[in-house]
Amino acid sequence: MRVSRFHRLVSFSTLFVLFSSILLGLGCRAAPESPNPSETPTAQAASNSTTLTVWHTFTDEPRETFDALAQAFHKIYPDLAINAVYVGSRDDLTKQMTAAIALGNAPDLVLAERQQIADFARQGGLQSLENFIGDPELGLAKEDKTDFLDGALRLGAYPTLGKRTYGFPFDQEAFVLFYNVDALKKINVNRAPRTWEQFGKYATAVTQAPLYGWAMRPSADTLEAMLVSRGSALLTNAETRALFNERAGLASLKLVADLYEGGAAELAASDEQAQRAFAAGNAAFYMGWMSELAKLEALQKESKSDFEIGVAPLPQLDAQEPWLLARGALFGLTVAPEGHTDAPRARKAWFFVRWITAPTQSAQWVRATEAIPLRASTLTFLAPDLNENARIRQIAAGFDGVAPQLAPQPAPPYLDSIEQQIGELWLLAVQPKPELATILDAAARRVNQILAMHR
Repeated sequence: MRVSRFHRLVSFSTLFVLFSSILLGLGCRAAPESPNPSETPTAQAASNSTTLTVWHTFTDEPRETFDALAQAFHKIYPDLAINAVYVGSRDDLTKQMTAAIALGNAPDLVLAERQQIADFARQGGLQSLENFIGDPELGLAKEDKTDFLDGALRLGAYPTLGKRTYGFPFDQEAFVLFYNVDALKKINVNRAPRTWEQFGKYATAVTQAPLYGWAMRPSADTLEAMLVSRGSALLTNAETRALFNERAGLASLKLVADLYEGGAAELAASDEQAQRAFAAGNAAFYMGWMSELAKLEALQKESKSDFEIGVAPLPQLDAQEPWLLARGALFGLTVAPEGHTDAPRARKAWFFVRWITAPTQSAQWVRATEAIPLRASTLTFLAPDLNENARIRQIAAGFDGVAPQLAPQPAPPYLDSIEQQIGELWLLAVQPKPELATILDAAARRVNQILAMHR
């Protein structure tokens, strides 16, 4: 099995290189310093020591790295200890946080996905972060804000929650294109497709039984990522109306229908079936989240297939304005429970957030995970890896030196119902001679009804 050599030590590189072109586009800038106001605990204030509790769902190396960062923070600031608590799966976190909010004993901080942060905020369990972000001592200075990738800070802002910010980005991954490097070489192509037109041509050109072009997964996030790559989205910025039935959605669904009709794409019954088809070498392309790489490698080993797995950004509509769909954990600062109502405690919790998302700590996190480096200055600590791994250079070329913009997944109430409607579009698009515009408009009406009911 010939797969990339970047699992564990180098696997972080595969995703951060999606953004390494920022080094070319923005240059290597000096990292903004972490805040260190007078209120920050010092070794001389032992009598005022504070232990802050953070709930998270990290496992394996990310969990070990988070614990190590928490310990490093305590070593620098002896009077601030971090109690990092693993609470289980995503569903476990939702259940425990919902109960803790109701009982008034929530932790100081929670690391949760964007939709979860929205739900916790709707339950009255989280503080909005505007006052912290704008704090003259602990807030984000102008150089901090410009240091974050375009769109990164908007990942924690919620249009349906009064346009307030409830999450601060920490651990984010991108939706990417996995491709069979060997299959493309057989048609004299040495790189991933950069445009959707190229994607369609390559998928058609490689198709020769038993190999076909694209193993499609019938999921909302795949279509969403395709829309984002075209500068569009599932919903409007206000998250009050469907947007997927407009030009970008029609073009995306037409690509699906055309490739399927031509035999260059197959619609899998599930994500895993699509993953298995790609990993076994039956399909040249598969689209998914970066964290799926490990599973694809394991399935490739299981199937005893032998090809190099490439990773690249999704094809783009406009190479000068590239977009990436992002998801992952954001910090939420909880409403102070009874007994912990002092403002200084909240400032200390925010101080930890600012510290762990600073460039040096962010670089340490990226090295151990498959996370996106969210700050341009973080890349200055990761830049040496560009010369050590051919994969990094390969993917860095995907954006031609233009820094991508990050797009969040929407987080309105009852998102699951909306995603179910989107998922059904895949099945409708592969029917014989589908009326795509009619199909999209009908789905958009149903989604708009869901959004209207829960405003």
